Amino acid sequence: MTAQTILFLAANPKDTQPLRLDQELRDIDEGLKRAQHRDEFQLEQRLAVRPRDIQRAMLDLNPQIVHFSGHGEGDEGLVFEDVSGNTQLVSGEAIADLFSLFADQLRCVVLNGCYTEVQAKAISEHIPYVIGMKRAIQDKAAISFAVGFYDALGSGRDVEFAFKLGCAAIRLEGIEEHLTPILIKKPTTEETKDQDQPKAQTPPTPAPSPMIPDADDPLKVFISYSHKDDDLREELVTHLANLKRQGKIAAWHDRAIEAGEEWKSQIDSKLESAQMILLLVSPDFIASDYCYDIEMQRAIARHDEGTAQVIPIILRPCDWLGSPFSKLQGLPKNAKPVTQWTNRDEAFLDVVNGIRRAVETLTKK
Repeated sequence: MTAQTILFLAANPKDTQPLRLDQELRDIDEGLKRAQHRDEFQLEQRLAVRPRDIQRAMLDLNPQIVHFSGHGEGDEGLVFEDVSGNTQLVSGEAIADLFSLFADQLRCVVLNGCYTEVQAKAISEHIPYVIGMKRAIQDKAAISFAVGFYDALGSGRDVEFAFKLGCAAIRLEGIEEHLTPILIKKPTTEETKDQDQPKAQTPPTPAPSPMIPDADDPLKVFISYSHKDDDLREELVTHLANLKRQGKIAAWHDRAIEAGEEWKSQIDSKLESAQMILLLVSPDFIASDYCYDIEMQRAIARHDEGTAQVIPIILRPCDWLGSPFSKLQGLPKNAKPVTQWTNRDEAFLDVVNGIRRAVETLTKK
């Protein structure tokens, strides 16, 4: 079997934040060398990459997998180097046009840099599998993902499995960025045909407001929290037991995700269907990119739309003034953090009483 070539492209211009690209390359190389199917892969590298270097490498090496490691700037493009070693941006359309010329051989592109979702979507029009990052990703998480991804490929697994293992590798490191990578597959011919077909115009059917529960159904509650507050989250869930036994609420958090289930789809689904969203606020919650930038922002958007009620619960002292949820009435009373109460059970009882009142108000609607 002819070995598949992996082209590792790295760029870290001198006017950008330093990245540990050498460690990422070394860890990938070491993993492939010890892999069960190591003879099926050949790792090639191009460092301090300028735009012209990409096209030359594509022509010289004919890779099946291209891995970019460096910075992304969202809509502005990927960060490469100019002749002086400073930043030169390349748009997603430009890089997609280049890769489209090699679509007969290129099967996967990995953009392992911050805010590369835009470029990934552009490239996916031509290449079967493209991986990008929805937001910023720290060095440790990026390296963990890359190592897990190529370990899986080296063991003979397919791209989709390798992607999942890469995400799992991030989580195993205790980093809350396992939902940052996204896998985009090229639309199939049938899907493209379906998109081109004119759709019959039918009048929309008004949907019931998800914020108001059906009679006798428990209120769906989504708990957003940092994993570093797991103990406090468990205490809250324990105190919510009576509301649950009475059929008033059905609370959900990400620890309920079972082995083999997709984390992102589960979290997105539960967040969108929840009628009440509890934000467990702490310094770690504020610092978590996923809790703050993804879950909290979507929760506030749904609150503003009137499709869910958001309740901030202040677990530990932190600077939350001026945040999007600071406009909302929080719990416990007077927004006194739970950990500052002399009796923590009393603090959580105050929280539960506030939640009960909110549930009853929604149910009466």
